[in-house]
Amino acid sequence: MAVTFTRTTTTHDRTTDTITESTSSIVGTAMKTQGNPARYSALGLIESEAPTLLFTPRTYGDRIQPGDRCTFKGNTYTARDCDHLEPDGVVIHTKVIVER
Repeated sequence: MAVTFTRTTTTHDRTTDTITESTSSIVGTAMKTQGNPARYSALGLIESEAPTLLFTPRTYGDRIQPGDRCTFKGNTYTARDCDHLEPDGVVIHTKVIVER
């Protein structure tokens, strides 16, 4: 299914003492896949509450990072762990554990 991960970053301008937020998006497709029990244990997560998604970005090279947010099957999730497949240094898939 179509999924968009959103990243919000904040920047502080010391000269004006203002904080600016900017948002960027990584668009692609995702499907739920089998999670790694050892990874869930290390992160202190339960698979039924934090699914593992196989995400393919529309633009190869786009990289999800922990903290990015998405909506999947009507629920909003935050990326907790990302395992990128990048055989030549360019991300083509990411196995990402997300949690509500």
